[in-house]
Amino acid sequence: MITTDPISKQPIKADRALSISPRGKLAYASMLVGAIALAATGISTFALGKAPMSNWVLMAHVSAAPLFAIGLALVALTWADRCRFGDPTSRQSGLAKALFWLILACGLVVILSAVVPMTPLFGTPGQHTLYLAHRYSAIVLSGALILHLVLACRGRNCC
Repeated sequence: MITTDPISKQPIKADRALSISPRGKLAYASMLVGAIALAATGISTFALGKAPMSNWVLMAHVSAAPLFAIGLALVALTWADRCRFGDPTSRQSGLAKALFWLILACGLVVILSAVVPMTPLFGTPGQHTLYLAHRYSAIVLSGALILHLVLACRGRNCC
């Protein structure tokens, strides 16, 4: 089929909703609930000087981890398109996008540094290094989550 209609110079824009889908909000909420439970159990033992975790605190920490991990994976799937840098249709600020990608990167480090020591690949010094990576990336993750949530609630550009 041949046509003689002129080609439009206007770029084709995808018709995307301006707000995050309900699934994306649910994913963010599950990640946030898991992160709050993990931070509460992790920080409480450290702040009270009772490290390392043991008994019911350790069980609560380990039980909340899958909720956070699944929520993080779903957030990555549902939010990544909106948080691309250079997307002119996105309503999110550059800081919100940077925090989003920092959350995903730190979340990956937190998850891997908790799972990898369960394998026989690292000796005692390696496990101590992974423990420190887990701790400090979790602190950065917590700060990034708080800032991202503040931006989301203040500007309503993420929710």
